Parts: sequence; structure tokens; C-alpha cells
Amino acid sequence: MNNEKCFKYGERLRKLRKERGLSQEEVAMRADITTSYYGQLERGTANPTVLLLEKICAVMGFSLNDIFAETSTNLLGIDSLSMQVLQQIHGKTDREKELVLSLMKTAFKLQNEKQQKNPSKRGSKDDMVL
Repeated sequence: MNNEKCFKYGERLRKLRKERGLSQEEVAMRADITTSYYGQLERGTANPTVLLLEKICAVMGFSLNDIFAETSTNLLGIDSLSMQVLQQIHGKTDREKELVLSLMKTAFKLQNEKQQKNPSKRGSKDDMVL
């Protein structure tokens, strides 16, 4: 078979994993496979079943179609750091998501109040500490 015509699913897995800011270890653990086997998948030296690919896709928060799509799955223009935040709440209950949203709003409110009290420190690394 002509290698140029073979689909390189491993490269897509690696790209999508990195877009989400996940390590191979995190994906492997969530998919209940060994890190070594996941590494083989990304290198294209192992042949997963469709069920395993679906499971890996689910733990990373995208569909099986995204593996085979030629364009980026980040159609919404979401940056890598925001994708990591989304990945952390993926699969959580609505109540847990509401709690995270409330915590974020409170943190941003406190940060804004701090910046208003100390406008000279705006844009410094201290802004991250509440």
C-alpha cells in the first residue's frame, strides 16, 4: 500500500491532545489504557479499535469525526488555555459547572477590586494572586 495515501490518525491524536493541553499520561489514564500504548497510537505503530478511538475522543472532548477531519476542530476559535478550562469541566454535573462558574465570577470580581485599589500594579504577575 502507498504510504502517502495512508491516513495518519496518530498525528491527529497528538495535535488534538496538545490543543487541549493534555499529556499522554492524562489521556491514557482517562481512557483506561497504558501510557506506552497511547504513545504507540500517536506514533501510528499500534492499531486501535473504533471503540477505543471513540473512548479516547470522548475523554478529550471531541468526536470520532474530528480525528478524520482535515481541518482543525477548534472551529470556535477557542485558545489553548480556554480549551484546558473546558476540558476540566467536561463531564461534570450541571451543579458542578455552576459552582465553577460562580467561583470564576467571584475570583474575577475580587481581582478587579484589587486592581482598582492598586492601579499601578495593573498587568503585573501580582494580578493573579487574590
